Amino acid sequence: MHGPTASERLRRSLRTAIAEDDWAQASLDAAISDYVREAQKRDVPLAEICRSLRVHVQQVGLGLPADRYETIARHVTALAETAHRGEFRGRHTTHTVDVSGSGEDET
Repeated sequence: MHGPTASERLRRSLRTAIAEDDWAQASLDAAISDYVREAQKRDVPLAEICRSLRVHVQQVGLGLPADRYETIARHVTALAETAHRGEFRGRHTTHTVDVSGSGEDET
């Protein structure tokens, strides 16, 4: 049996972040990073990834005020852009990890 897809993990993390109004969650960072990584494997351009993420935010946050939706969407997009560049700073560390596949870490 397969585990949850990247989209399912993303939606779950978004629901939690919205419910708790807490955007400093490692699970959200990881879910977005996984989502971006899977999209990159399929050669999906960053603009399309960001559009798709906005749709996820819209679906999960159905009924949110427009300004809150926009704030969340911008935050998620910024995380996706960071993940797309291959660098993602973990929430609970001061160590920057290069996830581009080169295997080298920077401090």
